Amino acid sequence: MRVYLITGFLGTGKTTTILHLLKHRPATEKWAVLVNEFGEVGVDGTLLKALGDGVAIREVPGGCLCCVSGLPFQIGMNSLITRAKPDVLLIEPTGLGHPRQILAILNQPGYQDVLSVGSTVTLVDPRHLSQSKYRQHEIYADQLAVADVLVANKMDVCQPEDLLQFDALVAERQMDNPHLKSVRVIQGQLSADLLAAVESTATTASADISSARTAMDSPGLPLMLDLAQPLQLAPGESFRALPHQGDGYQALGWLLADDWVFSLAALRSWFYRLDVERAKGVLATDVGVVALNWREGTLTEQILGDVEVIAFENRLELIDLKPLPQASMEAGWQACVLSR
Repeated sequence: MRVYLITGFLGTGKTTTILHLLKHRPATEKWAVLVNEFGEVGVDGTLLKALGDGVAIREVPGGCLCCVSGLPFQIGMNSLITRAKPDVLLIEPTGLGHPRQILAILNQPGYQDVLSVGSTVTLVDPRHLSQSKYRQHEIYADQLAVADVLVANKMDVCQPEDLLQFDALVAERQMDNPHLKSVRVIQGQLSADLLAAVESTATTASADISSARTAMDSPGLPLMLDLAQPLQLAPGESFRALPHQGDGYQALGWLLADDWVFSLAALRSWFYRLDVERAKGVLATDVGVVALNWREGTLTEQILGDVEVIAFENRLELIDLKPLPQASMEAGWQACVLSR
C-alpha cells in the first residue's frame, strides 16, 4: 500500500489539496485518508467525508498524530488499513504537528511488508515566507525539512516578491535535498503524478528520532483493540464545547445538533468580526450545507449540497494563540441560528 504525507502549516490548504487529489484518483484504485486536526472537533474530517465520494476517512482528533507513543496514530491507521484495504493512503497531519515523527513510525520494521512510504508533500503559503513567526517556528521548519515536494499554494493571491521568497526557499532546501521538486498551484490543484515523482528521502527521519517507539514487533499489522467512538451528542444535548491546547495554541470547537440551521449572512458577519488565527466550520445554512474557512482576514465558502440530501455534521472550530472566551464566542454564533 502506497502512503503519502500531505503536510503544511495552518491554513496552507491541505484539505483542499487532498479533495483535489481524491477527485482525480485513478478509477481502478481505492484511496483512503487518515486526517488529524489540532482541535477535538474535526471539521476537516467532516468536510472530507461529505465530499470524499466513497473514500474511507478516519479521524484522529486532538493534536499531533505522533504524540506520546504514537498509539493513536497506529491504531487509527491500522484500523483504516484492515477495514478499507486501500491501494493508497493519504495522511494529513495537523498544521501544528511534527511530520518527522510520523515518518519515523511509518518506516519502522513492522510496516515494511505492508507500506510503501512515498513522497512527503509540504504545502506553503508564499506570503508567509517573509514573516519570522512562521520561518522561526520549530514545526514550520520541520515541515519544510522533510519535504520531497514543496508546493506553493494560493498563487492567485501572491505577489511577485512572495514568489521570489518561494524560489529562494526551494534553492535553499535543494542544497540539503537535491531531489526536491517544487510546483506552484492555485486552490490545491496538485497533480497526483507528483506523489510518485520523487523517491522519498524521508526514511532517514527515523534516525533522528531514536526515542520513537511502535507496537510493530513482528511483520504485518498487529491486532489492536480500537476503542475509538464517533464524536456525537448525547440524547437531549443541543451542542457541546470541546477545548484543546498545545504548542502555544488554543482551540475551541463545538459539535452542534444537525437540525440547527444558520443564516449564512449572519455567519459571514460574525466570522469577519473574529480576532483569531483560524476559524472553520461545516454548517447547515439557509442556502445549504456550507464549509466556511477564515484565515488572515479572508473568508472562503464552499456550498457542499442541500441540507436534505448531503450527509453532514454541524461543526465549528476556532484556533488562536490567546485563550478563547467561550461564553462570548457561543453568544456570537448562537445569534446566527435561524431555527433549531
